[in-house]
Amino acid sequence: MKKSTFRYGLVLLAGIVLLFAGGAAASAQPMAKPEGKETVRGWLRELKITDEELTQISELVAKDEPALSKARADIRVQQANIARLLLEAEPDKAAIEAEVDKSLEAEKTIRMVQIDRQIQVKSIFGEKRWKTVLLIVREARMAESAGRLKESFSRKGLNQKEAERWTKALLLLRNCL
Repeated sequence: MKKSTFRYGLVLLAGIVLLFAGGAAASAQPMAKPEGKETVRGWLRELKITDEELTQISELVAKDEPALSKARADIRVQQANIARLLLEAEPDKAAIEAEVDKSLEAEKTIRMVQIDRQIQVKSIFGEKRWKTVLLIVREARMAESAGRLKESFSRKGLNQKEAERWTKALLLLRNCL
């Protein structure tokens, strides 16, 4: 009798778990898809980015690039050091932890530069235009991961000046965020 009750309880529990799991899967939002070329062009036109703003962002990116390059190189060095330490017959956990700490400091440097860039870009564009920048960068990342970057950010049909401006703006903004 106890065995039967246990099995019944187990089956009931499994059913409840499946019911909730199925409900959660059904209520989940579908994965966002890239918007496409016309939507992106509308956002870029709405942004109305000026040459002065492009210059400010370009200077911002150039100013921080040496610190970012050094921090990225430091991370690669720490990863190699950790890999080397792990190859030893008896890895020194304290030495590994010290290397991890150095790597985390470099990652913190990168993250702080990114945050500083975002704050400065937001101050350049203002709140409303900042939201448009976030939409454009999010779209670029989604389109890239979906293999549709060339389609969503197509230069086809644009005049040369628009194409160059938007290409430069997108590259700079993606470097900042």
